[in-house]
Amino acid sequence: MPRGGVRAEHPPRGRGAKRADARRVIGLSGALASTALVLAGCGAPAEAPAALPAEVTASVLQSRSDVVDGRLVVQVDNGTDGDLTIDRLDVTAPGLEDGMVLDGPKDLAAGKSIQLRLDLGPVRCAGDAGPATIGLELQTATGPATGSLEADDPYDTLARLQETGCLAHSVEQIATFALPDRLRTEGTGEAQRAWIDIAVEPTGEGDGSLSIAQVLGTTLLSAEGGLNWAYTAEISADDPPSTIELPVRPARCDQHAGAEDKRGTIIPLEITTSDGWSGLYELRSGQSLKDDLFAYFTERCRLG
Repeated sequence: MPRGGVRAEHPPRGRGAKRADARRVIGLSGALASTALVLAGCGAPAEAPAALPAEVTASVLQSRSDVVDGRLVVQVDNGTDGDLTIDRLDVTAPGLEDGMVLDGPKDLAAGKSIQLRLDLGPVRCAGDAGPATIGLELQTATGPATGSLEADDPYDTLARLQETGCLAHSVEQIATFALPDRLRTEGTGEAQRAWIDIAVEPTGEGDGSLSIAQVLGTTLLSAEGGLNWAYTAEISADDPPSTIELPVRPARCDQHAGAEDKRGTIIPLEITTSDGWSGLYELRSGQSLKDDLFAYFTERCRLG
């Protein structure tokens, strides 16, 4: 009890006072939350990606298996002293349709190279074939980097892709060439002989024409009388159907020729079309014809 005998008392607090206190607490919490949101909104903007390191370079190429599979190889070289991750890569070139994109992540160690394979789309036949521009989105030790660079083309891959693609399109406006389902053979063993009969079906549309200069041998097959077939022909779109008969023999008789074959059952025709495209027009064997050709190779060479 305080001195003087007088008790100090506080007035009683009712429910209304408690509700007011609660409202003040809730109001304070809301104000704090709003302040936090405002402060977050006023934070510094995300840092923009840096430019690509100058030591990162690229080139385009194809191996023999990539040619068969219809893929383009983009080699990216990391000349920096730090590891990189490729998040996205895209390829554009005057002679290729857009849409060649590869998403990562793909890790690329310091001082190393990586080869990335993309499916080839249609080619463009007007204008130049290259150069190719490679767009890259990277993660580096110091953060993201993005940009584009011009790719080297040491083997003229882009020009070859345009030439073969546009030649194929031009040929197919004039005639279709179809390899048979099966190999035609006579005899057995070393005396066995075989023919590949190519069906030629002109389209009957337009006034285009093509000339065949020769049919080339492969790593597995050659002409019965030499390396290449000395076959020549002039074919117009309005010609009747015809057949090209190719007598074939093994190009060489050893196990490695068959075991290591990649393109031996692809038959190349050397063609020039009336609209100016020229080069090798390739006919790819189906599985049944492949099986027959390898069986013929084995039997005639007595490798069974």
